[in-house]
Parts: sequence; C-alpha cells; structure tokens
Amino acid sequence: MKVGVLTLVLRLPDAGSLKEKRSILHGLIAAVSRRGPAFAAAEVGDLDAHDRATIRIAHLSNDPRYTDAALRRLQAKLEDGRGYLVEEARLEIL
Repeated sequence: MKVGVLTLVLRLPDAGSLKEKRSILHGLIAAVSRRGPAFAAAEVGDLDAHDRATIRIAHLSNDPRYTDAALRRLQAKLEDGRGYLVEEARLEIL
C-alpha cells in the first residue's frame, strides 16, 4: 500500500474570525470527503490563526502513480476554491 500526502498552506483573506475560518475549511474538507473513501483530510496547522490554515490530505492506493495522479487532480480542483488562496502545496508518496 502507498499513501500519498498533499499538504496545502492556505491564506483566508476574507475570514475575520476563527468561526468564519472553520466555515470555509468545513466546505473544503467536505469536498475532499465526497471524492471517496480513499481520501481523508484534516486541518493540521495554523489552528489559532484566522487568516491562515494548513490542510493535509491523504490518499491510499496500491499504485503510487494512481495516488500521485489523484492528488494532483484534487490539488488542481482545490486551487480554484472560494474563500481561500493556496500559498504552498507539497505532495509526498510514502
């Protein structure tokens, strides 16, 4: 089994509070979950900052090429998200 990990550092320019940040991230994490059971997502950094977030998304597969392609497609889709800007993206296959 191979695990792919996509880490996204986000800027949330319109979030004026942690409540607004949670609302934006809830939608993003729900969108990842709808992609299927092979995906999991969580906020892992910048927890107390209302204008920044670090999200980590994992994908599990037998084929590392499939995992890489699936996470790259997801990254491209998430880069067009509403309410946030992707400042940095890192993809690892473990």
